[in-house]
Amino acid sequence: MSDYQDILYAVENHIATITMHRPDRMNAMTNRMNGEIRQAVMTASDDSDVRAIIITGAGRGFCAGADVARLSATASGAEGEGVDLPVHGAIPGGLDLPDGFDAKYAYLATCPKPLIAAINGPAIGVGLVIAIYCDIRFASDTVKFSTAFAKRGLVPEYGMAWLLPKIIGPSKTMDLIYTSRMLLAAEAKDIGLVDYLAPSQDLMNKVYDFARTIVTDVSPRSTRVAKQLVYRGLSQEIDSAVGEAIAATEAALKSDDFKEGIAAWQEKRPPAFTGK
Repeated sequence: MSDYQDILYAVENHIATITMHRPDRMNAMTNRMNGEIRQAVMTASDDSDVRAIIITGAGRGFCAGADVARLSATASGAEGEGVDLPVHGAIPGGLDLPDGFDAKYAYLATCPKPLIAAINGPAIGVGLVIAIYCDIRFASDTVKFSTAFAKRGLVPEYGMAWLLPKIIGPSKTMDLIYTSRMLLAAEAKDIGLVDYLAPSQDLMNKVYDFARTIVTDVSPRSTRVAKQLVYRGLSQEIDSAVGEAIAATEAALKSDDFKEGIAAWQEKRPPAFTGK
C-alpha cells in the first residue's frame, strides 16, 4: 500500500522513515493511522534495501494519544471509523516471538529490523506505547510524556503494564500510571525511558547518524537474531535463554556475515554485509 493518508513513508540510504502525519491534531491516533503504521512496518521489513526503521511525528508532536473525537464517539456508543486496515498481527517473516506479540502495537516488537523512535514532541497514551515498543528511543530535550490512561477512566493498554516495568522498573511505572503526570525529557532520560536526548533542531540528525552506524557497520543478520534473543528472553528462564544463545552463536559462525566481518577486520576495511 503506497497511498497513505495519515502517515508518510520514505526510504533513503537503507533507512525507512515512518512519519505519523496529522500535525494539526498533534498526530493523535486514528484507526487509519494504526493500520497504515503497521502496513509501513511490514513494507520496510520485507524490503531487502531497508536495514533500519525510524518512527517519528510531523510538526510539534510525536503522538498525543488517541484522537479525542474517536474517544468521544466510543464513550457515546457511536460506530468507529470503519477503516478496514489490520492493526494487529505479527509482521510476516518477522521475529519468532511468543503469541502475545501479535497484538495491537505489540506487533512492533516482531519487526525483524532495528526500530528507532525519534520522539520530536509529546508522546501521550498510545503515543507512549508506540515509543516503548521501539528498540531505541531518541527524544527532543523539550518533549513531555504521560501514560494518561487513568485520567480518562482507562487502564494501561496494549501491554504497557508488562513492558514498561522492564524498561524503568515497577515503582517508577506505578508512579507514571497512578498519577498520569507529565514526565519531562530530562527525567525520562534519568529513569531510562529515553536512551538519547538532543536539542529539537538536532534530533533527526542525531537519529539518522545512529541509524547510519547500524546500516553501515554491523551485520543485519546479527541485529535480527540479537533482537529476537532479547525479546524472547523477557519471558524466558535463564537455561532456555542460554540454550537459544548457544544455538544462535553456532549458526552465526557458519554465516556469510561472520566470514565478511572477520575478513573486513583483518583487511582493515569497512564490511560489506549481506544479511546472510
